[in-house]
Amino acid sequence: MRPAPIAQLVFAGILALGAGTVGHCYHPSQQAISIPDLTVVTTPLEESAQIVADSAPIQAAANVKAAVGPGPENITRETELDDNQTFAALLVEAGVTEADAAAATTALGKVYDLQKLRTGQPVSLFFTHKSQIETFTGAVFLPEATKQITVSRDAKGLFTADLKLVPILRQRLAAAGEIKSSLYEAGDAVGVPHAVMASLIRIYSHDVDFQRDIHPGDHFEILYDQPMTTQGKAVGEGSVIYAALNIGGKVRPVYRVTFTDNTVDYFDDNGHSTRRALLRTPVAAARITSGFGMRVHPLLGYSKMHKGVDFGAPTGAPIFAAGNGIVEDIGFKNGYGRFILVRHNSQISTAYAHMSRYAQNMYKGARVSQGQVIGYVGMSGRATGPHLHFEVRIGGKQVNPMSVNLPTGRILEGKLLTAFKQGQEKVRQEFTALAAQKKSQSPYTKASAEAPAFPSTATACSSNSGC
Repeated sequence: MRPAPIAQLVFAGILALGAGTVGHCYHPSQQAISIPDLTVVTTPLEESAQIVADSAPIQAAANVKAAVGPGPENITRETELDDNQTFAALLVEAGVTEADAAAATTALGKVYDLQKLRTGQPVSLFFTHKSQIETFTGAVFLPEATKQITVSRDAKGLFTADLKLVPILRQRLAAAGEIKSSLYEAGDAVGVPHAVMASLIRIYSHDVDFQRDIHPGDHFEILYDQPMTTQGKAVGEGSVIYAALNIGGKVRPVYRVTFTDNTVDYFDDNGHSTRRALLRTPVAAARITSGFGMRVHPLLGYSKMHKGVDFGAPTGAPIFAAGNGIVEDIGFKNGYGRFILVRHNSQISTAYAHMSRYAQNMYKGARVSQGQVIGYVGMSGRATGPHLHFEVRIGGKQVNPMSVNLPTGRILEGKLLTAFKQGQEKVRQEFTALAAQKKSQSPYTKASAEAPAFPSTATACSSNSGC
């Protein structure tokens, strides 16, 4: 595929040069940085993270105390909802009078559906103590990471409630770790959110067989953009800016690029897109349980050609469309169980079987994009356990999904490649600085802190290194 004209391309993500930043609120606006022939912009986060607060970070306890004025002694009690406990019952159990508990609960019900309160919900309660008398002044809790509810008592003794959006901060983070059993567990060990690790796996799933290629002792490193609450909790989906897998001593880096049409692609060190026509691993957290070829069928008991690859995964694990295409067939197909057939072009199609359920808006004729969730792992049809049966069909004939030669995507050349090389150098420098800062502050585990380092990120897998 020929690269688009330079004027129509805008690099982002890989060329977001500054160190990770935070602000009072996250706005999905773009900040431009000029370099020769190109405009570099920072990458907007996913829509799910585009939450704009209407105020600065909320000092909840201070607000409650301000509502009642200064007192000789202010008391805070931390509690949580018990199983099947109402909010009013929680207040009474904490020493609030039944009348105040009822009034506070009524006020809360005006801004929040009390039926949504869940067992284990933490709640902060505030009291004043004066002349042997304790008075309930309010409560604060976060029913969701991005919502904070304050119940306050005014000077007249009346209760009001207020729901505010918690400001979202945009933060650049870096992590590195050793793979001992799986990439997911390695990410957990260094505090990388599961959604970010799932994105990393999708990025590499074009070329890496996560069942056979990854071994204990391999390493990974990642630089990602993550929306965070003011309490430091990750919300929404972060964006992978740069990552590298060190598999068997061979380093495979990838860099994010966003184009003016808002499409996103990842490129290796030499400017070659990592995207192929089809994903080789179209399901998260999977392991190959049965390959392509002759086998003794586990249910039928005789040798039979297995015309696909089985990926064992937990029930409900998301299944991704292996490539862009149109749903040509969907429904229950005897031994296949819940089944989807996606046609990608006049010759290539992919099949997905044994699903527990389909994703929303899946129907015959629906258009899907590569990486889009189309269903969830199950064991419908003839199956001995939850897994995805995945087929690649060329000209209607099943071929081995793990060995079929698939075309790659775009290639950066000329000035685009030069700008890309300059950008990747700065991104790797940013990763190195943030990773060193994290390690000096609070490494997650002794193992991660002492993990063998990658080759120098300034030279790892350069164009003449043979990677």
